[in-house]
Amino acid sequence: MFEAEKCTRCGICLESCPVIDLTIEQAKQEIENLIAGSSFIVNECASCGTCDLNCPFDLTPSDLIRELKYKQIEEFDKNGKIPRMAKFIFPFNKPNVFEFFENLLMSPEEKQNLVEWKNPAKSEELVLLGCSIAYLMQHLYKNPTLEMLLNGKAIAGGIEFCCGEIYHRTCFPLLKNDLENKLLLKFQDLGVKKLILFCNECYEAYKHEYKKISNEFEIISIWEYIAKAIKNGELKISNPLNLKVAFHDACVVKKYPELLNYPREIVEAAGCEIVELEHNRENSLCCGLSLGLTNRNLSDQTRKKRFNEFKKADSDFFITTCPGCISTFSMDYKIQAKKYKVLSVLELLRMACGETVDAYKNIKIYNSIVNKSMEEAQARKILKK
Repeated sequence: MFEAEKCTRCGICLESCPVIDLTIEQAKQEIENLIAGSSFIVNECASCGTCDLNCPFDLTPSDLIRELKYKQIEEFDKNGKIPRMAKFIFPFNKPNVFEFFENLLMSPEEKQNLVEWKNPAKSEELVLLGCSIAYLMQHLYKNPTLEMLLNGKAIAGGIEFCCGEIYHRTCFPLLKNDLENKLLLKFQDLGVKKLILFCNECYEAYKHEYKKISNEFEIISIWEYIAKAIKNGELKISNPLNLKVAFHDACVVKKYPELLNYPREIVEAAGCEIVELEHNRENSLCCGLSLGLTNRNLSDQTRKKRFNEFKKADSDFFITTCPGCISTFSMDYKIQAKKYKVLSVLELLRMACGETVDAYKNIKIYNSIVNKSMEEAQARKILKK
């Protein structure tokens, strides 16, 4: 909760925003406006949390913005102002991209994987894949490198295990306590003591949003698990890559040094030179995903700004740890034209372990989703006639 009485209205928090360009005087005025209950910042905020990290008094201006943004989103939703396609990304909504993909685009083998992940075996250690990997990007886990490393561990995925973090980040209404209690019971029933998380958003949800879960279970990221496996010799790098790669930090990782540092250790161990973009680490620039609900133009501008930074890096490879960022960038025309390769750190790792990786796999997946959704929309129009 934002403590307005402790705020000096210095404006440093908002001036640091990588998405909204403000002078210090404008920033001072807008923090005053936010405290008063109204500011254009609410409509242009990407919910990236940079303002919190730059407040000299360790306050949380993002909480103040989110409080106003929740009211805005609720009003927009009530009045039908949120585009249907924007709501398509929410896993508890109907229809949603995950079930759409499951019903219309998954192979029989992928469907069987999902069935198994929805019903994991009881285990003290549980690997959570996250929604994007369980549905859209199974190749990030179903490969020799990761399956060998995690051999024998219980694997969970599917909407039944969704943390709902996308709702928190975009300020879309969600019964947070109910979801936390449901997940808590699932983990308890499975006998879990330790959660290993593929998804940064799950990490944020369990570390920050759901205190009952963080208080009961040990929580580590897959990045920590892999980095330590490389260090102790459990995972061998057999094919150092000698590549120069541009590294994109997702919004949600900014406040967690372990989510910033372990992936970089993996990339460097894979034999790559990391090129840091102009906005990096704690001050990284958003991919634009969370802006898509209320401000599509700014979302596009932000992504374009990020691509300009990427262009300056002089690398063909755009690397990140976030499936959401991969999806957003993969649908951009520059990526569609195969000008750049957008890869997960996990794919880079596979290459360094001797696997052959389709550098355009992610583009193909999101192309298939867009094309199929357009076909379905056209079919519905025909049926209505």
